[in-house]
Amino acid sequence: MQVTVNGHAAYCYTGGKPFDPAKPTAVMVHGVLNDHSVWGFQSRHLAHHGWNVLAVDLPGHGRSAGDAPQSVEEAADFVVALLRALGVERAALVGHSWGSLIALEAAARLGP
Repeated sequence: MQVTVNGHAAYCYTGGKPFDPAKPTAVMVHGVLNDHSVWGFQSRHLAHHGWNVLAVDLPGHGRSAGDAPQSVEEAADFVVALLRALGVERAALVGHSWGSLIALEAAARLGP
């Protein structure tokens, strides 16, 4: 799924299911030099068991345009902007390696 975030095309793998705002949402953030594909099995499982999945390609990675984030804070800004662009008010944030730091920072910015 392509979404415009901060004026750039951003890609999110949805696990093979269309995005449905009525379902709970899991955002999966990859580590350095990776892309959404590190979440292939987890994405499909969640998507086929009642969840929206947004396995993101951070800017400058995979299918997403823009410059790669230079800090955890920049990447967290992207995740927050992605959720706002899609109208997602609440999400489970999951991260791998550097993505775990991004997920923590985004969660802190989004609050309870």
